[in-house]
Amino acid sequence: LPSGPRWKSQVICTSHDTKSPVVLYWRDLIDCISNLFNHPLFHNCMDLTSRKVYTTAWKLSQVYTEWMMGDHAWEMQVCDVSCMKSLPHVLLKSVLPRGATPLGTVLSLEKTCITTLMGDHVTHPLLLSLVNIHMNTQLKLSSDAFILTALLPVPKFIHKKK
Repeated sequence: LPSGPRWKSQVICTSHDTKSPVVLYWRDLIDCISNLFNHPLFHNCMDLTSRKVYTTAWKLSQVYTEWMMGDHAWEMQVCDVSCMKSLPHVLLKSVLPRGATPLGTVLSLEKTCITTLMGDHVTHPLLLSLVNIHMNTQLKLSSDAFILTALLPVPKFIHKKK
């Protein structure tokens, strides 16, 4: 398997003194999205077209279990006149060009302490995933459906004593 997007880093200058340099580590988001989209393990676990699922043939109750089943994904991708029978009140003009597929993203951020070999640093890891990946696959920790895209540092400032 490919190694994934390359890491980049940048020292961030602050207006106040810090105990150690503030370094931002990140990966290119487009490379991360491409990595997830082209991952062979998600080949059969990804929705590329929107769809509507109902509980009955009379279409009284719609099922929303995946992002591509939602109204927003449907409205972005629908572009033909045949749908006007079921949705006469909606102006059907696709936001996307014909043949394109929407890729929704999920971002997750949580404070984490890194103490091993790092000396008591705190960071906010930014994780990215695609909503097109089926929810039952995405929720499995072992599926690697989330990719680490950035480590947002939490600087420790030096306070001058009065």
